Amino acid sequence: MRLRADSHAQYEIRVYADIMLETVKKWVPITYDAFMDYRVGGTEVSAKGKLIIQKLIKGENVDVNSSGLSKREWNELMIAFDLKDKLI
Repeated sequence: MRLRADSHAQYEIRVYADIMLETVKKWVPITYDAFMDYRVGGTEVSAKGKLIIQKLIKGENVDVNSSGLSKREWNELMIAFDLKDKLI
């Protein structure tokens, strides 16, 4: 559903997904809220990304060169966690 309701999805697919989401919202609102929180509003992180976030939380200095990530992966991770000051 997350992919089908995405703004980049084909229009007809997106309209169908939106109707399905509205049905889910009415039928099982707690499930809908969890879906919106975890799948639509959440972020998936690789194992390397998880280690980097853990190090940042601990206050350790981590940069793209020591991270094991490509520049694209690094920037996606920093954007996902609103760490735009660490973009390269």
